Amino acid sequence: MRRPLLILAALAAAVALFALCLAPASLADARLAAITEGAVHLTDAEGTLWNAHGIITSGAARIPIAWRIDAWPLLRGEFHLRLVRGDGGSAAMPKGDVAIGRNSWQLRDLDATIPAAFIAAAAGWSAALAGGDVAINAAFVEWTPQAARGDAQIQWRGAWITAPGSAEATALGDITATLRGSTDRLSGPVSNAGGDLAVQGIVTLGAQSGVQLSLVLTPRRADDRNLARALLIIGVPEGDGWRVEWRLPPR
Repeated sequence: MRRPLLILAALAAAVALFALCLAPASLADARLAAITEGAVHLTDAEGTLWNAHGIITSGAARIPIAWRIDAWPLLRGEFHLRLVRGDGGSAAMPKGDVAIGRNSWQLRDLDATIPAAFIAAAAGWSAALAGGDVAINAAFVEWTPQAARGDAQIQWRGAWITAPGSAEATALGDITATLRGSTDRLSGPVSNAGGDLAVQGIVTLGAQSGVQLSLVLTPRRADDRNLARALLIIGVPEGDGWRVEWRLPPR
């Protein structure tokens, strides 16, 4: 009896593995929507869960994406995802390697450009609140509960926002944040060039704390009363500018 049972178990495992290998990539949409509470979806997916391409959407913003999943790391309880551009792939497609273990995650050779409107919609805000493109580059970043290490640079190019109580967008120029691993989080300075506001401050990213921003926003024109009124709604006066504290908790 033992030998036939082992054969049946092996056949069942082979059938299950074969079915999983053929599972359509469109099944990933349900998982993605569940993780983001319906804010982000995968559309126009072609291929299998292991090797596919499609479009990531949030609001009206769309990002083309292609990926491959390595099967063998799954046996060790690890998830390895490769974001690829392939032959003739658009530069708008993100690329890089993502590895998620039981108590860690890693990013390698990440290069992605994301519309600010996509990020706003994914966070549950109106996409009309922000514009420009956010470029993310990281050669290596690793996080564990004990420590974070590595470096990453984030550039928000052609940035603009519509402040509460204002009917007009406020230009922020090009904003740059340089992050470095420290203790259990990534943090670093934020500054900008150009725009209606000077931006100076610190950004912190942590798996437990989410995203935290502490900025001083200073109008480049002291006589811009409309902008000063808008800043007073979201911050408190500090020197010639306004201190703004903002936090996006982890989902």
